[in-house]
Amino acid sequence: MLTTLAAAPVGVPLIIDRIAGQEFAARMSRLGLHEGVSLTRLDDSVAIGPAKIKGSGGEITLSGWLAAKIVVHLDDDSRLPLLECVPGDSGHVEGITGQPNIEETLATLGVRENDRITFLRRLPPMLYKAVVDGKERIQINEGLAAKILGDTPSGTAQFCSVGVGELFTVRQILAGAHASESLESLGIKPGVRLELTQVAAGPVVTFSQKTPIVCTTRDGLRLYFQDKDATKIFVEADIEVS
Repeated sequence: MLTTLAAAPVGVPLIIDRIAGQEFAARMSRLGLHEGVSLTRLDDSVAIGPAKIKGSGGEITLSGWLAAKIVVHLDDDSRLPLLECVPGDSGHVEGITGQPNIEETLATLGVRENDRITFLRRLPPMLYKAVVDGKERIQINEGLAAKILGDTPSGTAQFCSVGVGELFTVRQILAGAHASESLESLGIKPGVRLELTQVAAGPVVTFSQKTPIVCTTRDGLRLYFQDKDATKIFVEADIEVS
């Protein structure tokens, strides 16, 4: 029976029937996912957090969600999500399991497909307390702080990388509409001045088996998908295997 990866059962070998959306399908094909490929959805709970990497343009911080969507081809010829790398792992960006806005976000930060990167370290969950335009006091997690790009006296930086009290003017909100809406509801948008007042330990964010959707291919590559992307991948049970 044909269904989407988002609705597929766990632990059952599946065959990809088709992938909706020409651009998304092309991106998945570069990762080896296309019609006829076998994969299995896993019953995994996933704890994700931010990661710091080094690219050609220097060090950048990625939210846990973004790190989960990037597939890296390491120097030892293995492939795995950036989320699962360990400090010192180096290789090139093989692809992403997301929509074009993810690719655009990475490009803004100076990372593109085939670029060489090095995984530096995982970052503990943090809360960033700040003042918006000298008035409103707000608090955001590290994932949102990493998606705020702005100007400082020393150059362009992510808000998660600035120091307490450093001048910071928002230039751009990275990634999708959800992040933009969340930040705008707090008064954070291009042109606004932010002043970091404190960084404190934050809670670990743990997702259920439904978010993100985790699957593995026959060659052992684990992939993480948001529900909105998994609904574009149509699969059916692999009768020969089952």
